[in-house]
Amino acid sequence: MTTTPVDCDAAHQELLANAVRLQPLLRDSVLSSEAMRRLPDETVETLTDAGFFRLLKPHRFGGLPVGQRTMLELTEALGAANASAAWLVSITAGGTAVAKHGSERAQSEVFSSPDSRIAGGLAPGTACRVDGGLLISGSWSYASGAPHADWAAIHAAVSGQDDGDTKSYLCLVPAAELRLRDTWHTVGMRGTASQTFLANQVFVPDHRTIPFSTLLGRSVAPSEPEAQPPLAAVAPLVLVGPLLGIGRAAADLAIEQAGAKPLTDTFFARQSDSVGVQIQIAEAELKLRSARLHALEVADAVDAGEIGHGEAGYAQRARARAQCGYAAQQVLEAIQILVNVHGAGSFADSNAMQQHWRDANVGARHAGLNSFVGYEIYGKSLLGVAERISPLV
Repeated sequence: MTTTPVDCDAAHQELLANAVRLQPLLRDSVLSSEAMRRLPDETVETLTDAGFFRLLKPHRFGGLPVGQRTMLELTEALGAANASAAWLVSITAGGTAVAKHGSERAQSEVFSSPDSRIAGGLAPGTACRVDGGLLISGSWSYASGAPHADWAAIHAAVSGQDDGDTKSYLCLVPAAELRLRDTWHTVGMRGTASQTFLANQVFVPDHRTIPFSTLLGRSVAPSEPEAQPPLAAVAPLVLVGPLLGIGRAAADLAIEQAGAKPLTDTFFARQSDSVGVQIQIAEAELKLRSARLHALEVADAVDAGEIGHGEAGYAQRARARAQCGYAAQQVLEAIQILVNVHGAGSFADSNAMQQHWRDANVGARHAGLNSFVGYEIYGKSLLGVAERISPLV
């Protein structure tokens, strides 16, 4: 059994049209996002008004449980205008996918506002069991959208007192109960405000904890378990859409300018007249197309319920993980070619190409898109090697 996503053509097209409509405004907010190292409040409000923080949330809470193809194409369109804005929409959707594995009571709290925003981190904090829940402490970095978040989804590990066993939980915590440390000083994706959550003995009731065994599909989830697609396939996929958008924007810029810019130190009055440039543009476009086709294949497989839970679905999930990492690398390689075509002027502060180059190179380094980890997981699966190197598969 799979979810029935809201992916009728009219809803799909309406969401994409809204994303395209907002592109000029989102482009205008890039410079302020860079300077502030977070999205301006008015940009967040615009994304909220468009319903983009309702994506993947259940109908019964006023959400928009769209399919992964819609998620991919929508964040691609946003990413072509403002990579950080697209990233936050994707991250909230990823947090939603996590929270949907929680208890009905937890979901009713987290989704009490259909526009609630979720940030988080998977670096394990520590926890001790108390009556009715956990007391958690720790720091969780790279929490994209933390200053705008209503909720945090953070990892805590409880060490067993008797047998030495350690049990891990994903804790859903109101963001107001956590402190923020401003640690996000980066080259790219500055507007994501991926800061650090801090907790010191914060109480999390049992109903807002999700055992990692449930989250990773190794046991039955408490609410509509069969309806949830494997998180291991969804988690990296939601990160690919913004990267596809960045690649598209870089290609459009290079192609547009090639018809007007001379090729320095040659007799070509226009870059587009050079066979060398023509070949490079074609190669970059094919890499972007390859990335998109791989991502769409994963998205369609998730939407069709073809990627299974448990051991039976491991090979499918391993391939999906590798495909997402491969797609990210194809985008990076395409942008590198486009920067070479565009020339040294790419790195002028006033040139959007350097923005695309910086944002893509930061975004593609997310741990979930580590291509060599993905390739190793997939290669072991293909060769029948039993060793597992990542819990999120």
